[in-house]
Amino acid sequence: MLCRTLCYTGIMADDITESPLPEIDPATALDWQMRGDAVILDVREASEYDFENIPGSVLLPLSFLDPKRAPAIFHNKVVVICAMGKRGAAAQKQLTEYGMLEIYNLTGGIAAWKKAGLEVQGGKYEAMDYSI
Repeated sequence: MLCRTLCYTGIMADDITESPLPEIDPATALDWQMRGDAVILDVREASEYDFENIPGSVLLPLSFLDPKRAPAIFHNKVVVICAMGKRGAAAQKQLTEYGMLEIYNLTGGIAAWKKAGLEVQGGKYEAMDYSI
């Protein structure tokens, strides 16, 4: 399947090199946050963040992310988080391409965080209010 897609575009599979960006598991992210070694940057939209978020995380939606205006908190390691990891990877790529170092994507996003039994907070989450 990959060959068909790449052959159609004229790109040879051998010409593609992947440079995977670093990912991190929820337990390590929590450890870094608790020691003050990392900031957890939530790139979901405000409504998602209000529903549930990681205590101590910073909200900066991907739709507003501008690496040139990155807050001063980025002098530490940054763990980027979203719902499942896709937007986190996009934000991680933007920040890394801008020259920021030690940007990690939380593997599996907040879903993995909750699956690991780690704490989340948020008005609607605490009230179990799933209305839109």
